[in-house]
Amino acid sequence: GLERACRIDPSLKDRIQGIVDAALRLEDTISAMRDYLKGIQMNEGRLEAVESRLDVLNKLKRKYGPDLKAVVFHLDAVEKELSGIEDIPLKIERTKKSLLNRHESLAKAARNLSEKRIQAAKSLSRAMEKELAGLKMGKTRFDVSFSKLPAGRDVSPYLTADEAGIQETGIDRITFMIAPNVGEQLKPLAQIASGGELSRVVLALKAILAKTDSVETLVFDEVDAGIGGGVAEVVGKKLADLSRYHQVVCITHLPQIAVHGDHHFRIEKTVSGGRTRTAITPLGIEERIEEIARMLGGEKITPTALDHAREMLKKGSKAG
Repeated sequence: GLERACRIDPSLKDRIQGIVDAALRLEDTISAMRDYLKGIQMNEGRLEAVESRLDVLNKLKRKYGPDLKAVVFHLDAVEKELSGIEDIPLKIERTKKSLLNRHESLAKAARNLSEKRIQAAKSLSRAMEKELAGLKMGKTRFDVSFSKLPAGRDVSPYLTADEAGIQETGIDRITFMIAPNVGEQLKPLAQIASGGELSRVVLALKAILAKTDSVETLVFDEVDAGIGGGVAEVVGKKLADLSRYHQVVCITHLPQIAVHGDHHFRIEKTVSGGRTRTAITPLGIEERIEEIARMLGGEKITPTALDHAREMLKKGSKAG
């Protein structure tokens, strides 16, 4: 067709020759490309491995971060944590040694505390019997009983010493023992002491520990039970002495005790509207004199009782 066109229009000859030359060059290029492709060696296994690796990286980015930098950061954190786990046996061994050392120190401190308590208990027993003698409990025997705290099955061996359990207060279970009357066996104070006896025992104990006890307020109820006269006077003075170190609240029916207080309150029960009501009234000096006189002589207050009350308050304030 190109030759026929050239015969019709000779001016097309150069252009047709260009087309022929281009066709020849194209054939040469195609032949060269075929030869090149034949020389390429395809490794299908390598291609599959690369595609698999890319898939793994894409999954890691979806799980741990938007890019590979975040994935690498997470990897570093995991490796750091694993290194710590690998050191666990060594850390456990160090912890065991530390526990053994601390247990030895704890057990030693508990034993020392127990020994000091036993020594202090002897002095306390003698001092208590002396104090109680002045509170009309002269024949009373007082002692401190020691027993070891039991170590339960679930208690760690690191919290035991000499088969006893160690608690915040040591290894001792301490019981105050008392025999108020001659010929009686020592028994736990909480089981046999009456209200008045218990109050006097506490009063004696507080008198001994007055300067070191950290309790701010002491309440004595029925401390005057079974006493009177001179003994009541002694109790009143001891309460006044205690008030130098603690706030003391005492409920009493004895004027010998009441006169030693810095403040006096009268407690009365009345029935109003079918209900029992209790009133506490602070007393002024004159009201206090009248109340002391009533405590001395009953409901009928005489001039003699009033004079006696004034004298008792005067002595009580000087003693306090």
